[in-house]
Amino acid sequence: MGWLIRLLLMARSWLTLKSTLLKTKCGIDRAASFTAGIQQKHTERTREQALEGDPEANYELGERAYEGRGLPCDYQVAAQWFAKAADLGHAKAQSVLGMMFLIGRGMPQDLVKARFYLSQAAEQGDELAVKNLEKLDRKETPQ
Repeated sequence: MGWLIRLLLMARSWLTLKSTLLKTKCGIDRAASFTAGIQQKHTERTREQALEGDPEANYELGERAYEGRGLPCDYQVAAQWFAKAADLGHAKAQSVLGMMFLIGRGMPQDLVKARFYLSQAAEQGDELAVKNLEKLDRKETPQ
């Protein structure tokens, strides 16, 4: 008889645990949905700023497309946003775009364009671009 009581207590514990897990999953799903909504609104606002010619907004959209954060992960789209920011004089975008050309991510590898964008970023004082240009000059693999 004692085993029956223990079995019933275990079943009750299991049901309580299952209920708690379902409530936790529901809470996580609601939080994820809320976060996705915030990401979407921020991405839309950033896109509007980018289309108005804001170099930082163009760069941020490039990052979002590169990382798949608020936009689908797409290196070609990321390169397009980085190129817009780079053309507007954004040093970090120039550096990242130079590296993308260097390694051929999102576009065919092009060492001439890689050097061009890295040089532009280096002229603005981007330290990573300076280091990567030096490595490129020494024929080493950049970071």
